Amino acid sequence: MKRGIKNWTKLIFFLYLFVFSIELIKKTSLLLAPFFKEFLLNSITPLKAICVGWFTTSIFQSSGAIGSITAAFAGNDLISLSTAIYLLAGTSIGATITALIISLIIVAKKRRDFRHGFEIGLCYTIYNIILISIILLLEYFFKIFSRTSMIIAEFLFKKISFFHIPNIVETFTSPIINFLLIKNNYALAFVIAFVFLIFSLKYIGKSVIDVLGGEEKSRSFINKYFESKYKAYFIGVILTAIVFSSGITIGLLVPLAVARLINLKKAIPFIIGARLGTSTDIFLASLIINQPSALAVAVAYFLFGVLGTIIFLPNTELLFKITKHISKKTIHVSRKKALFVLLAFILIPLAIILFF
Repeated sequence: MKRGIKNWTKLIFFLYLFVFSIELIKKTSLLLAPFFKEFLLNSITPLKAICVGWFTTSIFQSSGAIGSITAAFAGNDLISLSTAIYLLAGTSIGATITALIISLIIVAKKRRDFRHGFEIGLCYTIYNIILISIILLLEYFFKIFSRTSMIIAEFLFKKISFFHIPNIVETFTSPIINFLLIKNNYALAFVIAFVFLIFSLKYIGKSVIDVLGGEEKSRSFINKYFESKYKAYFIGVILTAIVFSSGITIGLLVPLAVARLINLKKAIPFIIGARLGTSTDIFLASLIINQPSALAVAVAYFLFGVLGTIIFLPNTELLFKITKHISKKTIHVSRKKALFVLLAFILIPLAIILFF
């Protein structure tokens, strides 16, 4: 009983920290608007926007944090919705690094067992790279996602604005925020908000897992539904939506794969579902920011997952074959080579940002 109360208390605290950090980011980014606008609008190209999203998410291992800041910037008119789409595209790729890192940490007795774990993270990376490539083509040539998401957001905004979420948020966050901003050190306050945001998102997921009964119970729950393709998909959607992190839920699969309790073919529907479910935190952030353009960012991120479901859920065999081919034939996975793949994953976007 006491443990349950402790777990719920931790969850409520980290949820408050998340809300607080989003509200602080919203206010400080608006106060820093002249600097941000000059920097972002004058120097960022679609390619750099993709790589900024990719690199920052890889480093901080939180697509929710980078996506939420993107929503705040779009909501405060610091970046265009189209630029936000490119940032989200990069964020989607960078978000896959967590499962790859977990696969390197997990102890496997045999090289083959390690490969099975690594292929879970590799599959998520390949899936996102293919999906994002399609999204970028559609957005660059036809502006499909920026236009569609804005239409949906403006419609939804009229329906949900009566909740007056920012008024409730300000009641609980303003005293501390006003204290932090009293010395006009807006840049420091923005950095503090960013740190709190990453911290809260990291521990919200872990707190939810604790409330659900711990990692072992969560893995058993996931494994129970893996016999059905569509059950696995919906468990991926729901569990990821609850824990705010595809990195956590897909990371839960890695030990199962290493222990041979699941295989890659059964994991793929869950991975596709997790990609759709990972938009929860950005939706919550957009509600706090309370601007149509911020909500459009969340809608666009959600539409990425919808498109991935439409394309890949009926064709999981294709994703399975591509992953296996790259794993076995192209990189001949070992722990050492997997580490090189991880380093390249981080250095490629950084090189593009610095030299292009």
